[in-house]
Amino acid sequence: MLWLALSAFFLWLALREIYFGFVPRSGFDRPNPSISVGYVLTTLGIAAALAYTPIRYWQFERFLTLIARQLSESPKAYVHCNSFIDSVLDTNVFAAGHADLETGRIVLQHPWCGELMDHLANPKAATPKGIHSVHLLTHETMHIRGEMNEAKTDCQGVQRYARAAKLLGIDDELAQQHGEINYNGTYKQRGAIGGMAGQYFSIDCAPGRALDERLSDSIWR
Repeated sequence: MLWLALSAFFLWLALREIYFGFVPRSGFDRPNPSISVGYVLTTLGIAAALAYTPIRYWQFERFLTLIARQLSESPKAYVHCNSFIDSVLDTNVFAAGHADLETGRIVLQHPWCGELMDHLANPKAATPKGIHSVHLLTHETMHIRGEMNEAKTDCQGVQRYARAAKLLGIDDELAQQHGEINYNGTYKQRGAIGGMAGQYFSIDCAPGRALDERLSDSIWR
């Protein structure tokens, strides 16, 4: 909101300069005889630059919302990307993301939307954070389906990783590959670490075990 407010201010400065080129200022008989083109272009440029990032993220939120609704099969699902300030003020500041089953609201904390955006721009150059960003979105979306147990939710997200990645625009081979990396790497590491991280892990999240949903497009072939 701050960036948009600043953008609106600079837009107002540009329009004000143009306006007084046709309408006299208070106390003057005639309008400004010469509009400063350089001033107008500069203020318009600053306004556009300030508006670019929030508009870009707003469009990305709309895109992620469509994906979340397909994954959760819930029309209520919608995604919000927290800014740095939003994250600091969030009551769940220490969580990478959170979801509200009642409202369908999914929140990804700063900087995870940015990580996901970068990952989707070049999935062939995937980083561990980029791969995890897809899982984070999928995990939070599983909560909207109604599952609140973190271990079960995370296992549902693990199995749907490739599905989510393909919906996000990643090709089939990379989607499957990244899903396997996520499961064999980050997911299993949680079990080894234990503690808070261990709450998201279950030994039953494996092919043929209790949490295996036997999905046709699961990462488990």
